[in-house]
Amino acid sequence: MIDYLILPQYQLILNWNRGDTSINECMEYTRKIQQDPDHSPDFDVITDVTQLQRAYTSQEIWQMVHHSKSYRPGTRPKKNAIIAPSNRTYGTSRMYEQLANGFSPYETAVFRDWTSALEWLGKDPAVIFKCLKEKQTPDKHPF
Repeated sequence: MIDYLILPQYQLILNWNRGDTSINECMEYTRKIQQDPDHSPDFDVITDVTQLQRAYTSQEIWQMVHHSKSYRPGTRPKKNAIIAPSNRTYGTSRMYEQLANGFSPYETAVFRDWTSALEWLGKDPAVIFKCLKEKQTPDKHPF
């Protein structure tokens, strides 16, 4: 299951990939979010895989990277921060990072925590955390 929240005022898209999300669900999600009226190809992205249970194969990771070429191009460089605190999801996410950088339309980096990811994106963690608490999304993030 993938949930998302778009924060247009911060040019930020937040994704939570949880449970046993298949590769097909991931690819369908990217098509769906691009149709959201609040979506912009210029927004940075955070993908939190803290609660992801599925372990993607190297072929599935390559499929996701290849699918990323279909994303609408933006007018500015865009970044994708992946939050992967466990060793299993961190290793898989780093594999995605290595394959995606230079191939996909955005720069990807993997982090163990939200604060580091937000800082890399140039976003103020205190402001984003406050916004998320106001939107009452505590079930989706670990802070």
